[in-house]
Amino acid sequence: MLKYEQIASRISSLIEDGHYEAGDKLPSVEILKTEYDVSKSTIINALKNLEKEGMIYQARGSGIYVRNPKRDGYLNLFTADGFSDDLKEHDVTSKILKVTEVKPESYIQNQLKIPENETVYYVERIRYVDGKVFCIETSYFNKNVVLYMNEEIATGSIFHYIENNLKVKVGFTDIYFKVDKLSKDQAEKLELSEGEPSLEYTQIFYTSTGVPFDYSDITFHYENSRFYIPSIK
Repeated sequence: MLKYEQIASRISSLIEDGHYEAGDKLPSVEILKTEYDVSKSTIINALKNLEKEGMIYQARGSGIYVRNPKRDGYLNLFTADGFSDDLKEHDVTSKILKVTEVKPESYIQNQLKIPENETVYYVERIRYVDGKVFCIETSYFNKNVVLYMNEEIATGSIFHYIENNLKVKVGFTDIYFKVDKLSKDQAEKLELSEGEPSLEYTQIFYTSTGVPFDYSDITFHYENSRFYIPSIK
């Protein structure tokens, strides 16, 4: 964990433990810099992390304020972290349907910026939260970044593996939403009925240097999934 991530985690713990409550003003960047004995840029990066997670709001010329906490069990749709991190208070598990190497269709090749003849790792799995079906997830991983994949890795948190084992720094994501109706295949996997509503989104993950490495299509169980968007002006 990098220094700014450690500081973000410490401030997050203070907020979660009630040391700071919604509406409270945090110490200034200069005070935090002195308190944690780090550079100004380290504090700024830590605060960016907390703002992205919806824990604080930075008002230019006014200060840094604590936001209302996210409701338990709600997934932050705009995070670049995996489900396991965003729902860390819950039991997130996976049922692996397929892990293999495939040559993806041209559209996905273009999104991942890979040559036409190059294969990718393909993972299809059903995700569960506290034993309830949460979503179906199909992912294509750029092998130039995600160097290895197997069923054991896919069963756990793929993002922990990518960040902690492969030392890949995840940067940002592009997300595309669509509200639709479930196909027969989707309904069977989600334990629902064909034609019932679904929220589907495509998410493309990039490294901190802008390299796309994960193209994922996700279909959520409409009864078991809840979402949170920490927007700012």
